[in-house]
Amino acid sequence: MKALLPFALSLAALGAQAQQSVLTPCIDDSMVLYLDEDLVQVPMAKAYYTQVLKPTNGAPKAPAVTLTFFPDGQLYSEVTYANNTRRVQQGPARSFYPNGLLRLSYTADDGQTDGYLRTYYPDGSPKRNDLYDHGRLIKGQYFAPDGQLVEPHVPFRQDPAFPGGNEALVAHLSNHLRYPSGALRDAAEGQVLVAFTVTARGNVDEVRVQQGINPDLDAAAVAAVRTLPAFTPGRADGERIPVTMLVPISFKAPGAVKALRRLGL
Repeated sequence: MKALLPFALSLAALGAQAQQSVLTPCIDDSMVLYLDEDLVQVPMAKAYYTQVLKPTNGAPKAPAVTLTFFPDGQLYSEVTYANNTRRVQQGPARSFYPNGLLRLSYTADDGQTDGYLRTYYPDGSPKRNDLYDHGRLIKGQYFAPDGQLVEPHVPFRQDPAFPGGNEALVAHLSNHLRYPSGALRDAAEGQVLVAFTVTARGNVDEVRVQQGINPDLDAAAVAAVRTLPAFTPGRADGERIPVTMLVPISFKAPGAVKALRRLGL
């Protein structure tokens, strides 16, 4: 199972009234998302954060910037992507505290953190100074609130954890996976790659097929993943965050069915 780098933070926020006054009329509704305090998408009436895809003046390959706002209209985060269609982080990303002080700053290259990733406490004092080479940590410094260097180094990110570990995750999926009757005719086999989001609350959400085989097997794989119980949420710099996960699910046609197909039956 592979977790994707989060901190395209799932940017953030604006209240309904502020949103109406700030976003008119150049922002299409399709370019706006409403998020609760755990960065889970909700209807506008329940929103805490508002996330906006900044228009790029029609240039298809222009960098796309996603802005997130607090309820009062204060900027929470800004993340740069390659373009509107290729939603891979490319360029600077920053997030802020409600008081406007910088909280996080880093640069991404083709979706990987590259260069310095720095974070700060609410009073502006340094919290983290990590150096990356295309996603690989070269050296890191993590400071306590009193300015003392913490050893051993505290990783920036902790991925979501399934209760009982990966073996328990595999066992759960195996127990809930059913070979669909619709796939028997062709004795279909193969591996379906399923993506899902572990929310900041640990719940499994947004289950979808990343790479499929056929509609029957794809649907069976998605159904199995939807039965997963809550994870321990992922964290970035100690804060709970939503994280995209990938899990491969393999199907094998029953032996008797394959034997019949070999006989042309």
